[in-house]
Amino acid sequence: MATAASTPPSEPAVRYSTARVLTSPQAQSFSWEHPIPVSPFWDPLPYPTSACFLNAFASSPAELAALPIDPASTAPNPEKITLLLSLLQAKLAREQQAITTTPLHIANHPLWSAITLGIASLQSQLPDQLAAAEVTIRALADHRIDKANLGPLHMLADHLVKVGKFVEAEETERAVLRWMEAHERLGRDSPQALGARRIIVRAMWGQGRRTEAEEMMREIEGIVEGLGEGSRFGVYQEEERGLFGQLVGELRR
Repeated sequence: MATAASTPPSEPAVRYSTARVLTSPQAQSFSWEHPIPVSPFWDPLPYPTSACFLNAFASSPAELAALPIDPASTAPNPEKITLLLSLLQAKLAREQQAITTTPLHIANHPLWSAITLGIASLQSQLPDQLAAAEVTIRALADHRIDKANLGPLHMLADHLVKVGKFVEAEETERAVLRWMEAHERLGRDSPQALGARRIIVRAMWGQGRRTEAEEMMREIEGIVEGLGEGSRFGVYQEEERGLFGQLVGELRR
């Protein structure tokens, strides 16, 4: 008797920050996860950059669909990032023009914040835009409504390390880490808190304080190895191992 050929599983239409999130509805519900279309245009771009851009259009899918983005494009990443940056800057200008009497960050803070976060993320990927990125990120921090929300300062500290402002970066991120560890949706073993520790390590290393940096690196390794199936953030263990390995390789080369 002939048996029917099995149908190969279809490729997923979207991706998340890690492959394991795709099979975890709980992880998909985390506020920092955003589905990214699987296509030649989006696949090579860093996940956070793509997520920030698409989130700026979360309330206007028709507007997103009308953008001049070719899903089949295999252009170099800098060319794609420059295109996405210009599209977000144009959106910010349009939204501001629609309410000429009040700054957008006051009139519609969630929209302004989403667009500006996307702009900052894109600027940070372009070497000739690093100074502009710092201005944008500081605006996000200065104009946040909830001053107890230190999320924008996390982004600022990461950028400050990139441009060599290690002392300010460490001071900023230590406050962020304390906030993240106390946050009910984050905590000590969250990807965000682990990312904060990596920023602090790089900032200390940049100041020549290598013994302290090594101590925190051992702390990071212990937290990562403690992630498992029973952990709320267990789906990120392999990614965090990879990020820790990159940190070690970067600093000890």
